[in-house]
Amino acid sequence: MILYVNGDSHSLGALKDNSIGQSFVDIIADKFNLSVINQAESASSASRVIRTTREFFSKKDPKDIMVLIGWGTWEREEWESNGKYYNVMEHWYKHLPDELLEKYNVWVTSLNPDLIDAKSIHIHKEIYGLHQYLQEINVPHLFFNCMYNFFGIKESEMLNWNNCYVGPYTNDLSYYWYLTNRHFVSDHWYHFEQSGHQAWADVLIKYIKENNLL
Repeated sequence: MILYVNGDSHSLGALKDNSIGQSFVDIIADKFNLSVINQAESASSASRVIRTTREFFSKKDPKDIMVLIGWGTWEREEWESNGKYYNVMEHWYKHLPDELLEKYNVWVTSLNPDLIDAKSIHIHKEIYGLHQYLQEINVPHLFFNCMYNFFGIKESEMLNWNNCYVGPYTNDLSYYWYLTNRHFVSDHWYHFEQSGHQAWADVLIKYIKENNLL
């Protein structure tokens, strides 16, 4: 069986200060004897994750695949230029071609809490659409937030994720805050050493078992 992984640098396997060791993805794959296809990218937006995950399953038989996705921060975007896609977030722009730098300068100055709330509300619906799609093609899947919960979602707007999302509306159940509140230390990119990855893998493994996702 295959574990299909998508997300940002956390799901890609980045460890604190570029140290060496097993990531939570490696640990989960070993636990359930899964082979891994990992399409995560550093600084990935939710839009890129949704696009590439849908593209993957449009070309791949969904049988015997489980999906694991860690969602990054809500302000991130994916921009296309001359047929190539670029991940964009605040302070992440040096890789952009010249024709996108002016767009970035305008975009980054527009970021404010209200705009980020609006982006969260929009992507909340987009992620739920991916959840529904994976249900329709009978692919078991588990989502989690890497940095924090959704912003701007009223209680009446909270959705039923059918036990396929770890704490979507609970900040303390995001990867970063769960580990930080348990005194694991991250670097300036919010990456943790292997002990942190092990602790998060334990959370996800328990959740997979309790909810019969595999």
